[in-house]
Amino acid sequence: MTRNLNLSQYFSSNGWTIKYGVFGGEKRHEQTVVFVHGTPWSSAVFDPLASALMNGGGYRVVLYDLAGYGQSQDFSEKGAAKGNELFVGDTSVRTQASVLADLFKHLRLDQSDPLQRPALVAHDIAGAITLRAGLLHGCKYRSLLLLDTNTVLPWGDGFYKLARSEAQTFLQLPRNIFEAVVRAVIRSASHAPKDFSLVWEDILAEPWFDENASVADAKQRSFVRQIAQANDADIAEMLDQDLYKHVECPVKIIWGEQDQWIPREKLDSLAAMLGDSFREFVVVPDAGHLVMIDQPERVAIETLDWLMKNQSVV
Repeated sequence: MTRNLNLSQYFSSNGWTIKYGVFGGEKRHEQTVVFVHGTPWSSAVFDPLASALMNGGGYRVVLYDLAGYGQSQDFSEKGAAKGNELFVGDTSVRTQASVLADLFKHLRLDQSDPLQRPALVAHDIAGAITLRAGLLHGCKYRSLLLLDTNTVLPWGDGFYKLARSEAQTFLQLPRNIFEAVVRAVIRSASHAPKDFSLVWEDILAEPWFDENASVADAKQRSFVRQIAQANDADIAEMLDQDLYKHVECPVKIIWGEQDQWIPREKLDSLAAMLGDSFREFVVVPDAGHLVMIDQPERVAIETLDWLMKNQSVV
């Protein structure tokens, strides 16, 4: 499988060169759907769902790679947050929310007309990113669809906690050991890791590897950085002020029933904190954390149904 949705455009934000692409929307209507991926993924994780929305619903789709991920790993220190002593560039949820707000401005998605506002589809930490961009940066959404999102503390499983606490050690892993770790992390996000497509594994792992030794070292540092910089304070700021209840758009939650990364009780807690904005909770059988890859048809149906329900939401 090769990507047919190439990120050929870019803009600058917080010192990062952010790669993005705008696709479809030429026929029927031009409702915009912005996809925001999580960690350690890239926008490639949404390719099948984005294609289904364009081909099956005529939607205009925006894909981009988070700062420090995928094709958005180029960083300039000029006027940007410097990260910390181990890393240049900041990839925290705080920064990613600022990047999303800049994307809205760059694409003029911050429309005053509610019917021109985009719908958002978010996976993994993108739940926290999109909520923060809406609540603290003023981004306005027509609707919000959260796929197996991480928005409630504490964060991370055993691996992520270890990588956060021992970042220097993970930077020193030999290249072949590092690659094995990344591939194991990717497979663990699927409901059936032994049957997980090697093609998909290669696509999702590709941003973190390179044959050139110096580039490979930089990509390994990028992978460790996005884990090490996951700052609980970026979520605690919203939780401590009980901000989730102020979300203005309707929200739907989808959760893979076999998700080993995020337990259901965290999403139940999120639903309760969302208050009146919460509308639906869908459990998808035979799906893990990568619910859109494990069950692409079911997720596409649920997504199209949600977008159509909110077509005229004001």
